[in-house]
Amino acid sequence: MRLFKTLFILVILTGTSNGQENIKRNEFSDYFEMRKYFGTLYQQKKYDDAAVLLENHLKIFPERLEVNLMNLSIVYSHLNKYEEGIKILNYGHEKGIWYNIYSFRGDFFKPYKDLDGFKKMLEKNEEMRQEAQVKAKPELLVVTPENYNPEKKYPLFIALHGGSSTITNFKPRWTSGLMKKEFVTAYVQSSLLVGMDVYAWTVDIEVSKRELVDAYKKVAGDYKIDEDEIIIGGFSAGGVAAMEIALCDLIPVSGYIALCPAKPASFTEEKIADSVSRGLRGSIITNEMDPRLSVQKEMVEWLKKAGSQYQFIVTPNIGHWFPKDMDEKIDASIRHI
Repeated sequence: MRLFKTLFILVILTGTSNGQENIKRNEFSDYFEMRKYFGTLYQQKKYDDAAVLLENHLKIFPERLEVNLMNLSIVYSHLNKYEEGIKILNYGHEKGIWYNIYSFRGDFFKPYKDLDGFKKMLEKNEEMRQEAQVKAKPELLVVTPENYNPEKKYPLFIALHGGSSTITNFKPRWTSGLMKKEFVTAYVQSSLLVGMDVYAWTVDIEVSKRELVDAYKKVAGDYKIDEDEIIIGGFSAGGVAAMEIALCDLIPVSGYIALCPAKPASFTEEKIADSVSRGLRGSIITNEMDPRLSVQKEMVEWLKKAGSQYQFIVTPNIGHWFPKDMDEKIDASIRHI
């Protein structure tokens, strides 16, 4: 499942198996075994059984309370038990848990939207998010290339995670042969919290721009960087932020690589024309089933009309996610730039 209508639908469906029917309640070796069984019940639309399963494991797996409460509220939605769903979400707040703001955009929560109790829960959730945001800071992880020589100048790759993610989740999926051999790579993590431990760039793009400029200055001050060979790229919201930096000329990048991006606010005819005059090159990578494919094709038409040096790659049969050969696509994009 790659389309991510909500953050937690992946948790519901990943790893389901038809062979889990014989596992009895409370007899799971670990959380993941329980989750597989829950997924089986959910896919079979046995929502009453799925609700009982989660209810009985809230205290057994306290470290998974956030996702279990969210999934339970989704199951209650299927059962038309909206008040119970609100109550269980409030229970999380009482335990110090708040929920990813993107998760409530899914179809599961449409029936909740007009309920006063749900509106109050959302207000409390945002209050808790804002309290956590005060302490949040951007992070930077720099990876040097093989056989690194501190006296030599290197190309720089600035790599940006997607929405609701972290450097830890993103880094293994965004690397390549050329990056490992030739580039100083700066993995930057946004400070903008959207969940208790996940971040995004487009919650406030102006804040993100400032943080990325600061990260670049930090790397350029600590490492010898060839300013004629700087690339910025990322997935989804990270791709949007990469294009914003490149189009606004905030960092002296030669090009950008955007996987499954939305249309950036700075993607205007004026900004594109300016980028062409600067010789900026770009690579937009997407997938056949990405929900933003039509928007991405529209962006490519704008680039083509402006005479931009761009590359457009579409992978078949997957949605809003990383293609299996992402490393090869990154290297192809680097060569293009």
